[in-house]
Amino acid sequence: MTRRFFPTILLLAGLASGQVSLEGAEALLKAGRYAEAAAAYEEILSRDYRLFAAHLGLGVALVRAGRLEEARFAFDQMTRVFPDRYEGFYNLGQVYLRLGKPQEAAEAFSKAVALNPTEEAYLGLSGALAQAGRAGEAAEALKRGLAPERSLAYRLALAKALYAADRRAEAVPVLYEVLNRDAAQAEAWDLLARILAEEGLKERALREVDRGLKAVQGPARARLLLRKALLSENPDAYLEEALALDPGLWEAAYALGQRRLERGDARGALEPLRQAYRISPEPQVALALAAAYLRLRDFGNTYRYAQEAGPSGAFLRAQAAYALGRKEEALALVEGVGSPEAQALRGALLLELGRAEEAAAVLRPLYQEAKDPEVGANLGAALVAARRFGEAELLLREVLAQAPRLAPAWYNLGLALSALGREAEARRALARAAELGSAEAKALLGR
Repeated sequence: MTRRFFPTILLLAGLASGQVSLEGAEALLKAGRYAEAAAAYEEILSRDYRLFAAHLGLGVALVRAGRLEEARFAFDQMTRVFPDRYEGFYNLGQVYLRLGKPQEAAEAFSKAVALNPTEEAYLGLSGALAQAGRAGEAAEALKRGLAPERSLAYRLALAKALYAADRRAEAVPVLYEVLNRDAAQAEAWDLLARILAEEGLKERALREVDRGLKAVQGPARARLLLRKALLSENPDAYLEEALALDPGLWEAAYALGQRRLERGDARGALEPLRQAYRISPEPQVALALAAAYLRLRDFGNTYRYAQEAGPSGAFLRAQAAYALGRKEEALALVEGVGSPEAQALRGALLLELGRAEEAAAVLRPLYQEAKDPEVGANLGAALVAARRFGEAELLLREVLAQAPRLAPAWYNLGLALSALGREAEARRALARAAELGSAEAKALLGR
């Protein structure tokens, strides 16, 4: 919703002593000299605190000067001096939204609606309720304010609010009403197709997107092409066309980068992902960039973008830290990540940091759950390091039955057998590890 503050009202005749000062303050406001305008309005109010125009002008000047707390006080004062006037409550709600206080904004907008149920007051109330996490109430507010004279923008806002409140079926008739009045409303086609797809009507959703593409011209088509791409098996051409129409559509750039990344083309994914990130540095875009850089073994950029991704990037950040030799940091990063991959890395780190028993405790349940040979090889190494050689032999033979070309498993089997005094078997295991490329086995065998 576009935030709008009321301009100062026309001055009343008969204020001979104050008229010039009010006009001067308004001239300063119109000239963009907001600090001077605020000072002028303050001076006027010090002489007559019941001048409506001065209260309104002061609040607007403070908002435009970026002095939001002062503006909040100014509009709050306005509501106390003029409790029956709509403008004070409406503007107070807008300031509260800018201050990140949606609950207080909703209270102010509710009073504005009670005084004058305008379209913008209802939109303000709904927006505040939505920001406060009260999606159902946000939708109900717009439903209460629905009237024949409401604009298409209001009806579209109602459909969006119903969708956000998980009342998709109710949103559909509202969207069709918008489109029946103006078929060029790209946002309405987009939301309609999204709802139909989520209701399991993918083919109908695609047909509605195609109808929208026939009715919508210019850059607005880009969002419909993005929706078509998200509904299609082969979306690349639609994504590229969407970006050609609207290079600022970051979602299309992100989707194209993700597609290339999924196909294993990490280098090709970088350009669209970087484009998306420049436009809107969303956490999911940063995460995709980190994944692309990890595949390209650019660990510095992996770490950077994984950090930008926030909590969702902790595992990729840990992988980058590990690759950069920062093992303690990597271990700290994976402590709270519960995925099997993260815990496998945690086990490997504990092993490398000499904490073999802890490593075995982490790796054993992972191996028992999925029987992953690499996890099993690390578990075997932890058991060897913990001097539990008999357990290590049994486990590593099981691992090698699944993955007979896993050099680390042969190497650790050789170490376990040597510790058990079975040198001939140990040498055969180490020789096999050396054949498979184990530098450690080659060093032990003197090769």
